[in-house]
Amino acid sequence: MGKYDKVFEDLTRLLEIEPDSTIALRYRAEINYMMKRYNESIADLKELLRIKPNNVWAKKVYESVEGFQLLQLT
Repeated sequence: MGKYDKVFEDLTRLLEIEPDSTIALRYRAEINYMMKRYNESIADLKELLRIKPNNVWAKKVYESVEGFQLLQLT
């Protein structure tokens, strides 16, 4: 099991219990990014923004991750 796998599993379990946990979504988005799972990171950020549309951190990171992903395609 990798460095972030256990935490990822715990956050996923928490989201099964509390699907609107913005804290769990934030940290799972970060872990997905660190594990180079950019689509999953973007999905968590989108869900976080659905719950809290004015979350400045999520907006900024979403734009960064989406931009980074576009750079990877070129």
